[in-house]
Amino acid sequence: MGSKKVIALSGGVGGAKLSQGLAAVMPPEDLTVIVNTGDDSPHYGLFVCPDIDTQLYTLSGRADLERGWGRRDETWNAMGALRELGEDIWFNIGDQDLGLNLLRTMRLARGDRLTEITADFARSFGLTSKILPMSDQHVSTLIRCSDRDYEFHEWFVEARCGPQVVDVIFRGAEDARMTREVKEAFEDPGLCAVVVCPSNPYLSIAPILAVPGMREVLRSCRAPVIGVTPVVGGEAVKGPTAAMMTGFDIPVTAASAAMLHADIFDGYVVDRRDGEQVAEFGNIGKGLAAKTHDTMMVDLQAKSSLANSVLDFAEDLGGA
Repeated sequence: MGSKKVIALSGGVGGAKLSQGLAAVMPPEDLTVIVNTGDDSPHYGLFVCPDIDTQLYTLSGRADLERGWGRRDETWNAMGALRELGEDIWFNIGDQDLGLNLLRTMRLARGDRLTEITADFARSFGLTSKILPMSDQHVSTLIRCSDRDYEFHEWFVEARCGPQVVDVIFRGAEDARMTREVKEAFEDPGLCAVVVCPSNPYLSIAPILAVPGMREVLRSCRAPVIGVTPVVGGEAVKGPTAAMMTGFDIPVTAASAAMLHADIFDGYVVDRRDGEQVAEFGNIGKGLAAKTHDTMMVDLQAKSSLANSVLDFAEDLGGA
């Protein structure tokens, strides 16, 4: 890739796998990850940013890959103490994770920008890739269900995604702004690809696109915008994507997932298991280029292979 720059739009665990693959196959300092902050929320008096922290932990090798969230070699003394004192603990934060969230909350109270705090954390973890919040203004994802409205983690963690979703609302999005750093990333003359990682299109990608001006920047981007499917073989790779599509009466297919944000894509990567769907992409929007690859990122080799395939695809489309 040389000095060519890449932007990745991502949520948490699934997206972080691809951003890790990208950082492994290109100079990591040329990678910028714009991260969903719609599920940022207060817990135990601390401001928690799950997707940002998942990116930090994954790219720095600190993620607990077996559990699928949080830091490896974690301890849980603080949560144990809260339970002993009678607190109903349904949202767990490990001791090391607690320290990071404590410092973030302290710095936000001092008036520091979330972008600046995240950059400092990344440097402390030895990262050279840029991890950028989608905005410094707080956007809160509200899950409207058939029974009532839920705060994001109330639905996602406490209710285990059980209640049927009828709408997703991004409170505060109209007042959010793209940061200077996000704008500069898109304006960089070396930008050669924008990768929309295989994150939940409703809960991870849509909040990013809800920031005023973000969708327009992607539509007019001179670099190819490549999406990677979050759906394989009629099922979500991770999380409630498939259940939400079913609830919205949308077929659980890669093509249907691509249609949700088809206006921003120049190309889309479909899993090899769904290769028969490639022909459908010619009917999406003005005709969407599609490519197949193994998208099940089971290890670093698979993550890197997919990353290379995505970047090759972007290069092909950019030269078209």
